[in-house]
Amino acid sequence: MKGVTGVGLPLITVPVMAGFLGVERAVLVMVIPSFVLNLVQAWSHRSERFAVPEVPRILVGGMLGAGLGASILAWASDATLALALGVWIFAYLLFRFLHPQFRLALPARLRWSPLVGVSAGAMQAATGISAPIIVPYTDALKLQPAQYVYAVCAPFCAFAAAHCMVLAWSGYYATELLWQSALAVLPAVAFVPVGTWLRKFIAPSIFDLLVRALLVVMAIRLIAGAVSF
Repeated sequence: MKGVTGVGLPLITVPVMAGFLGVERAVLVMVIPSFVLNLVQAWSHRSERFAVPEVPRILVGGMLGAGLGASILAWASDATLALALGVWIFAYLLFRFLHPQFRLALPARLRWSPLVGVSAGAMQAATGISAPIIVPYTDALKLQPAQYVYAVCAPFCAFAAAHCMVLAWSGYYATELLWQSALAVLPAVAFVPVGTWLRKFIAPSIFDLLVRALLVVMAIRLIAGAVSF
């Protein structure tokens, strides 16, 4: 799924792994694979960067938003954050259903992308994920599949790198866990080319449906997690 859409690695693997490793360990194991895969895909699709000129603004905004995320943690519970993100995704999906032709124009993209970056950086720092912000925004651009993959993977790579460094600095990575996370890169990287190859046979309309399906799964996970806290 990561190779096809650029989204899906933590979304699919963390819930499965959490069943036998626990949530915290599953998240920690997937941080390094997430960074490596997003780096590989962003680099391999770097020729598409001209179609998404706002990516640098998102990255700068994300750095500023990381500090905001630390403040959010001080007053908002995990359940509140998860519920807010889940509702936000469903609201976006409802908007797209009611207005299927909606598309952000380039001037609006350049104007609002720093705010998207701040929001995504804050969510990454507060919850460890930024997809609920990045994916709906990128979906609203109505890009071609290869352009979409670059647009989501470049911010994911930067945010995952920052997340990994914070975790390492905080002492979360014991030697055993570090090796497990590094080894998890191998099967993930091995199958990204399979997804990239499959993307050639997927019509843009089907690609859009896959992305929306991932958004639905993401929203359900967030809201279910909020209710279970």
